[in-house]
Amino acid sequence: MIRRSLLFIISFLLTASFCFTAGQKQEEIGKVVTVNDLAGRQVSVKVPVERIILQSSGSGGAFYTLFALDGKDAAEKIVGWDSGLKMYRHWIWQKFSKAVPALKDIPDIGYVYKGSFNVEKVITLKPDVVIVSPFAYERGKDLFGKIEKAGIPVVVIDYHTETLKTHLATIDLLGTLLGKEKRAQELANFYKEQVNKVYARLEKIKKPKPKVYVECGMKGPSEYSNTYGSYMWGALIEKCGGINIAKGKIEKWGPINPEYLLSINPDVIIITGSYWPKTSHSMKLGYYANIGESKKLLEAFKERAGWNTLKAVNNGRFYSIHHGLSRDIWDFVPIQFMAKCFYPEEFKDLDPVESFKEFHRKFLPVEYSGVWMISPGE
Repeated sequence: MIRRSLLFIISFLLTASFCFTAGQKQEEIGKVVTVNDLAGRQVSVKVPVERIILQSSGSGGAFYTLFALDGKDAAEKIVGWDSGLKMYRHWIWQKFSKAVPALKDIPDIGYVYKGSFNVEKVITLKPDVVIVSPFAYERGKDLFGKIEKAGIPVVVIDYHTETLKTHLATIDLLGTLLGKEKRAQELANFYKEQVNKVYARLEKIKKPKPKVYVECGMKGPSEYSNTYGSYMWGALIEKCGGINIAKGKIEKWGPINPEYLLSINPDVIIITGSYWPKTSHSMKLGYYANIGESKKLLEAFKERAGWNTLKAVNNGRFYSIHHGLSRDIWDFVPIQFMAKCFYPEEFKDLDPVESFKEFHRKFLPVEYSGVWMISPGE
């Protein structure tokens, strides 16, 4: 009788222990939360996410923010992505993949902008979430709809519209998805501090606003490349106290009419650079840029027909900055840089290069290197 009682008690304790452990594991796996994404949709996601698909890896996507929030561990959570980082931000890809070799093994699921996005492959990879930029989502809405019908949540973030509100909401959203709310708050505080070094001071400046032209330097000096209307670089021009001469002439992006440019005669010209392997004469900036080569490439743009008459060229207000610094978590760098370009005296104490170095030290798994911006006299 006593023996049977002891066996019953032991059996009960083992069962209770198993149930408690199972409950613990279920709790550790996560919980389903409903988040508001940046397309104004409510999306249910089990957090913290462990398997992530990225679309727009190199242009306004979640890539840099994931590493800022989760360090090198972010690479283990990315189970599929597009080739945008490799194609359009090649030196950034090289820098990150050298520091985090696991990036080289992530499957390519295709690129919405290239028409190669593979829905079946995404579903096969069984992600917890697919994270996309607003323009990728609009272009591939039907494709992402199929993914959602398969039970996989799609979340839209937004660095493209270049507002403090959407940036902070994106950081908060990604922090929730990763279960890194505290780190996300640190990142948001850092970002706000950096941009407010400009925004708080701009309100007090009463000078006439400079007319500004920004061009992507991907095609080199021989051919006019994209300038921007009211988003991306176009939005940043206005947020930094300038007048975007492309506003009203270019809706989103596209080349400007050279005759119109000459007639407007901008006060400031900024040519953006990166490393586009297929165009050797393009403007080069980034982790592996050489200041001598970059300055020589920038000077070549001044040789365009009629540019020797422009105020920006003759007054030494001709600059360059990395193309990938806009529409992303680190756009406080071009915000500070452009403020200095537009109002040199008012922002002479600002050092956007040092701000970028500080961001690397605090948030990124790679060290700062290379050349990311050029001002006259450097």
